[in-house]
Amino acid sequence: MALTQHLIFGQYIDKKSLVHELDPRTKLLIVMAFMISALLLTTLVSYVLLALMVAAAIAISKIPLTYIIRGLKPVWLIVIITSVFHIFLTQGGEVLFQLGSVSIYEQGVLKAIAIAVRIILLLAMATLLTLTTKLSDLTSAIETLLSPLRRIGVPTQEIAMMMTLTIRFIPILLQETDKIMKAQRARGVDFASGNIVKRLLNFIPIIVPVLMLAFQKAESASQAIEARGYQPGMQRTQLRTLALKAIDFKSLLVSGLFMSVLIALRM
Repeated sequence: MALTQHLIFGQYIDKKSLVHELDPRTKLLIVMAFMISALLLTTLVSYVLLALMVAAAIAISKIPLTYIIRGLKPVWLIVIITSVFHIFLTQGGEVLFQLGSVSIYEQGVLKAIAIAVRIILLLAMATLLTLTTKLSDLTSAIETLLSPLRRIGVPTQEIAMMMTLTIRFIPILLQETDKIMKAQRARGVDFASGNIVKRLLNFIPIIVPVLMLAFQKAESASQAIEARGYQPGMQRTQLRTLALKAIDFKSLLVSGLFMSVLIALRM
């Protein structure tokens, strides 16, 4: 299976929707507030409300749900492993199942479900942000929101550039890794058979080429940036001037009220 088959994070899908028209700073602030609220959730009602918010955002954006689901597939293993750890390591409440010295408690199951839902909602919202926002606009939004930190010497432009390049290079490196794995399979390497040790050893011949490609891509990107006259620390102008509209203020107000309700439910 190709590594990039389910890779959605970092891609942009052009649609005519309210979410696409929002200022990138508005979307970034809403997503940040969403993530903070998700980390504070403690009640079933708050989880349901947050899930409804994600569903509403996806519907308004006109992004097909299949894209969001595809974006979640690469992290299913992480979700499962994290949930299993909580099931077996968290104690409290009624014992639901016991086999010898191993006991599964009610609190462990509830916490595992809560962690899984939280991860899925967070990644779904982050995926929706990248699907509805161009990387250039996202860079401008990050740079603008961090601009007050310039007064204390924080290189906000460089931070925004690094974050954007990171998002941009994830699919590129995975595509190159997929090509190398296909070449190794053509030489008879089987990545799916054998025990875990053998599988890990089969990945060793991939590590060096991938690292070399990463350095080459980084060098090419730095040369392209330098050729365009980019210099760290220099004041730059924007091709597109960001301007908040009435819909941005309304969206921020509605989102703020919604997050306030979630926080109130936690108390």
